[in-house]
Amino acid sequence: MKAVLLVVVGALAACIYLVGLALDMFWLKLLAKPWPVLALGFAVWQSGDGRAGRLIAWGLFLGAIGDVCLALPNAFLPGMIAFAIGHGLYIAAFLRWNREPALPLLAPVLLFCAIGLGLMLPGAGALAVPLAIYVVAIGAMLWRAAACALAPEGDFLVRWGALAGALLFGLSDFLIGIHRFHQPLPGAAFAIIVTYWMAQALLAAAAIRRDTGTTTSLP
Repeated sequence: MKAVLLVVVGALAACIYLVGLALDMFWLKLLAKPWPVLALGFAVWQSGDGRAGRLIAWGLFLGAIGDVCLALPNAFLPGMIAFAIGHGLYIAAFLRWNREPALPLLAPVLLFCAIGLGLMLPGAGALAVPLAIYVVAIGAMLWRAAACALAPEGDFLVRWGALAGALLFGLSDFLIGIHRFHQPLPGAAFAIIVTYWMAQALLAAAAIRRDTGTTTSLP
């Protein structure tokens, strides 16, 4: 599928989903929700044969599965599992871009995770353990994205696009957790989906840029 068609499909599906969200039409939301991220996944898959790019593509496909799960009643845990596996794939991709330990970057990540868990765990109930594991997974993803951004060489989009995508993903998940486990946030659904789409788009763009062979290799 050509890149232009993928962009059209993803943008159209996003618009349909937002209409369904505004009108609270369950089936319209369910049918449209996975396609923006699926389109990104196919775009990354077609961009090249780099292993890191394929890992990002699989992470996007897992994200689309998670999208469907989160849209269904009583499927929040499977959705968390799908996204957690996706984060693991992103971590593996980022490690291919930069393997430096970057241990000082763990401090802000640990602070973010601690704040999130402190707010969410009291209301998580039976999901407390899966939630803690998930927060660790996204924290690790943030850490490795930050390590790529601070590498001394490399393309700007690959370095900072990955970090910006990871940060927006963390923000989106933080909003979901606060909304579900701490206290409802008015209009949260729109903020959650928009930040999530931006996150996945930036991660996809970084992978495509990396796989096109136009970048300087990161150490």
